[in-house]
Formats: sequence, C-alpha cells, structure tokens
Amino acid sequence: MAPNDPLPETVTPGGKEEDAALAVRASQGDPAAFGQLYDRHVSAVYRYVYYRVRDDAEAEDLTSDVFMKALRAIPRYEPRQAFLAWLYRIARNAVIDHVRRGARQVSFEDALLHPEVHNAVDPDLEVLAGSDKATLRTALGQLTPLQQEVIVLRFLEGYSTDEIARLIGKREGTVRGIQFRALGALRQLIPSREALG
Repeated sequence: MAPNDPLPETVTPGGKEEDAALAVRASQGDPAAFGQLYDRHVSAVYRYVYYRVRDDAEAEDLTSDVFMKALRAIPRYEPRQAFLAWLYRIARNAVIDHVRRGARQVSFEDALLHPEVHNAVDPDLEVLAGSDKATLRTALGQLTPLQQEVIVLRFLEGYSTDEIARLIGKREGTVRGIQFRALGALRQLIPSREALG
C-alpha cells in the first residue's frame, strides 16, 4: 500500500448504513463481515496514519494495530455512529500512543507539500503554493493540534466539513471556524508570491 493511492471516496449515507449492518454482523462473530469493513476502509485508515508518521512500515504496523483494536472493540460499536468515524478515533488514539512512545511524527509540512495535495487544486491551498519548507514549518507550528487535524482531514483526506465534524465529534460550524482560523493564520504567516516577487 502506498500513500499515493487514490483518495477514499467520501462516506455516503448508504455506505454508512451498509457499514453499520456489516459491523453488527461482525460483532456477532461473522469474520467475513469484518473482512468487508477492512477492505472498504483500510486505505483511508492507512493514509490517515501515514500522514502522521511518514514511514511506510510504521504506518502499516499502526494500521494493523487499528484494525486489531477495532476487531476486539467491535461488540461495543454503536451502529448509529459512522463506522469510519469510529475507526478514525481508534487510529487517532493509536497515533497519539505511538508518538508518546517516542516515535517520530510526520513532518506536517511534508504532508501538505505532497504533490497529491496540490493536484487537488483547492483554492484554499493557494496559501501554501510556493512556500518553502522552513516557512511552512514555522507557520504550521503556530497552529493548534486540532487546527492541524482539521487541515489534514480537509485537504489531505478530502473530507467535507460535515464529515470532519462527525469524525472528530464536533459541530459542523465549529469545524468551519477551526478551518477558517487555521487558513487565516497561515495566510498571515506565509508571505504571498506577489509580496515576494
């Protein structure tokens, strides 16, 4: 698996319902149902983890760990909750634990300067265009961890504001505010190309 795999499709309501049904079957001991959930979401979980640890082997290990934890915890899964949101919470905690154990975390600026991100042609990312790593590192270091997480989910993973709200357990308006403040801070901290030219 590589971080350049296509971005995961966004979660659709039908997908959420199908995930919930598969999760119920998996919680009743159906290994094929859990296998289907794995196949549907392994790329998204891997990518989420990879952009935080920036190492293929570590990302693969952590992704396996996430799914092992999910398998053990599946009896406690609540079907009204989006399954992918539940997986992301497990992944988030796994990354936090990994970092606490002294492992290196992804260079956030490396992730945002990744060609896949700029190929998305999102106008909000113009603030990053032409930035060198040192400038970007300084600017991003001034964002809060929550602002960095919202930026990753929005611009690296391609999730909508509504989906991010469900993934991190915040209201949609709160997520919009976090993203707005993060991008505003980056615009102030990163000189525009016009100003440099």
